[in-house]
Amino acid sequence: MAARNDSFPWTSHYGHYRFFETQMARHGQVKSLKSLGDGVYELVWAKGSTLRAFICECYAFGVAEYLETTDKVGKVDAVIINSMWCGYTPDAKRYCREEKVGLFRITEFMSALHRNDYWAYLTDEEKDYFRKQGWL
Repeated sequence: MAARNDSFPWTSHYGHYRFFETQMARHGQVKSLKSLGDGVYELVWAKGSTLRAFICECYAFGVAEYLETTDKVGKVDAVIINSMWCGYTPDAKRYCREEKVGLFRITEFMSALHRNDYWAYLTDEEKDYFRKQGWL
């Protein structure tokens, strides 16, 4: 469900992605960041590879939204929820992890960038939930 409008892509409530851009500019694991438009960014990682990230403001990002995203913008390596009042479903997190695609809130993404398997990053709460579900 879109935060600002009902059409794809779920644009930034403020009409820009400055918070994400500022955080990435300060991050020691990010060499460069380039906007490709429609909330898609190319991030050159300090580890040498390039990640294609989609920045989203969607109240509840689920598997359907992930599938719609990849249908519209192509393959992505990460989906970052760029809003404190928005989030993603546990099923979407699980689905994306199985696809080796990271699904994060912005703060989680910043932590995940320190790992080679960034897509597998889970918060402590998610680890507990995934264990209870038998997913770990």
